[in-house]
Amino acid sequence: MLKGIYRTLSGKAVTERRMDMVANNIANSLTPGYKTTRPTFKAVDDTVDTSSGVTSEKQVSLHTLNSYINFADGVLVESGNRLDVGIEGDGFFVVSLNGKNMYTRNGQFTLNHEKKLVTMNGNPVMGEGGEITIDGADVRIETDGTIYVDKKYTDKIRIVTFDDKTSLKNFGKSLLINIDEKAIEKASEKFSLKQGFYEASNVDLIKEMIEMMSTLRAYESYTRVDQFFGDMMNKLINLGRI
Repeated sequence: MLKGIYRTLSGKAVTERRMDMVANNIANSLTPGYKTTRPTFKAVDDTVDTSSGVTSEKQVSLHTLNSYINFADGVLVESGNRLDVGIEGDGFFVVSLNGKNMYTRNGQFTLNHEKKLVTMNGNPVMGEGGEITIDGADVRIETDGTIYVDKKYTDKIRIVTFDDKTSLKNFGKSLLINIDEKAIEKASEKFSLKQGFYEASNVDLIKEMIEMMSTLRAYESYTRVDQFFGDMMNKLINLGRI
């Protein structure tokens, strides 16, 4: 019975985290460049040490939960803003945050007071020459990222990718962080940029609502089982007092 109790508690905890992921996806459905997070499960089976009456974490059947990011392209939305850039294909913009490279698919850009190309949160967008300065009226961004200002070459937007994208994790504000030092960024070769567009999130609201209902039903089931075990334990305790 102890094994069943701990399985139930573990299942409830995993289901709560699963619900958090779904809720976060729904909350970011209108966030440009956001990528859907999906749960992955792993079951660990072991026996309970009933001789000592003590159940350790390793002895309990657990359903551990990790996550992965779905990097499927979102729809490109025409904005008419000459500084907005949408990526078609494989790759990420490189953004500087406190001197560290971060990555994003959100191409909604603007200029700061220094005429630097930045994200809406003020983080510099990196080009091949470092931070990109745009000083002029006529801005043209080619499909390969080359920037011409008043018909003069200015810089080229860096678009990078990774052989293994599992090292990329959500950092917040449409940014991704590389958590594995061994995963090295490299120049992407399979992309095309569209000026005046930005990429919407790839969240499918209908699928997320279905996932939410499924997760809620699972949580309710675990709660009923948990209540059953609780009632049974109370009855056993009362019998032991007789």
